[in-house]
Amino acid sequence: MNKILLVIQREYLTRVRKKSFWILTLIVPILIVTIYAIPIYLATNSLEETHVGVVDETGLYTDFCSNDNVIYHYMNSFDTALVGRSDTVDVMLYIPRPLSGTVPTETFVYYSKDAPSPSVKSDMDKQCQDMLRNNILLDVYHIDRNDYEQLKNTSVKMHVQDLNTGQSDFSEMKMIIGLVLSILIYMAIFMFGSQVMRGVMEEKTNRIVEVLVSSLKPFQLMMGKVVGVALVGLTQFTLWIVLSGVILTGFTMANADTFDRARQQEQVEMLKSQGVSVEQLAQQMPDTDMQTEMVQGLLHINFGAIIVAFLIFFVLGYLLYSTLFAAVGSITETDTDNSQFTLPLSLPLLLVIIMIPSLAEAPNGSLAMWLSMIPFTSPVAMMLRVPYGVPIWELALSIAILMATILLSVWVAAKIYRTGILLYGKKITYKELWKWLKFKG
Repeated sequence: MNKILLVIQREYLTRVRKKSFWILTLIVPILIVTIYAIPIYLATNSLEETHVGVVDETGLYTDFCSNDNVIYHYMNSFDTALVGRSDTVDVMLYIPRPLSGTVPTETFVYYSKDAPSPSVKSDMDKQCQDMLRNNILLDVYHIDRNDYEQLKNTSVKMHVQDLNTGQSDFSEMKMIIGLVLSILIYMAIFMFGSQVMRGVMEEKTNRIVEVLVSSLKPFQLMMGKVVGVALVGLTQFTLWIVLSGVILTGFTMANADTFDRARQQEQVEMLKSQGVSVEQLAQQMPDTDMQTEMVQGLLHINFGAIIVAFLIFFVLGYLLYSTLFAAVGSITETDTDNSQFTLPLSLPLLLVIIMIPSLAEAPNGSLAMWLSMIPFTSPVAMMLRVPYGVPIWELALSIAILMATILLSVWVAAKIYRTGILLYGKKITYKELWKWLKFKG
């Protein structure tokens, strides 16, 4: 046991003392906070202004309304030479006169330098659709002006809540967090697993392993490497969580008003779950904007449970793959040689990454559930589901299956590692590996 501890200490200290470890430790929390803050920032900060020149030959599209992002200017004539000049317009919207007796439904957009952004095109399209519909309602169907104004100014806001908990859904926010977590755990497993494989390959290529196995068993050397790199990963994740928490606290204090409105909204929804009538609830409902709704969605997420689940599935997923990667490193001497063995190991997690869009559409569906039970796919699939809420029995079953598979992978890796670590200059095949596994000596 003391020998394993020495290997763990060596692997841990060697990696923690590297500059790359500390650079990555400082960069990732900034990226995490950036992902957290970007939606809120975009919701509160206007995009660059776009000036749109409108040439309407029909006389029907007369009510274009400017906003913070798009400013409309009506023009007397169609002149594309004005498009793109700093003192005129960036984009020209041309609405030609239709054939006699037909509805004017064709519009043309011209630009010179930069194409209009999707938000600008969406605003132009929406206003054109609204004006055309309004003119048809007023002029063709002769709807009363008061009824028309009431219809125009009426909108419906949908609140999605769970009857069992009384809490809002916020599925879009959960999907974003699930995507980030699944990709992050995928990268972490392969990043730290690859460190184990490359460490084994370097010691084998440099013949250092011949000295090491003279004083300790191959199994002790392998497990010391695996556990040592695991501790490096846990240290880095702990630092990421602490630094992210500090930065997020500062971000929250800088946007205190928005977070207060979001908490007030949460309290109103809790009253709803306690039996307060819809009428009373509507009176207490604070005015909310997109920014407040995004913050409310973030506050709704149980980040404590997510962090615990992430650490558990990272450790178990890492132990599963790192032991097998250590075995691959023991039987190969170059990157070209190990590709034939690492590719089959990588395919299950790659499959989950490819299927993420389908899983995000139905995080509690049968496909997502089964992928979160299969040990070689469960770390990524389960982290995609955790923000939505996973039953305790599914989490426990997934962890139990993963732990049982780890024991099997350790046994397989130890058999391969013991034989392959001192084998040089020979191409290893799957048939030969099978012989090593069946050997009882």
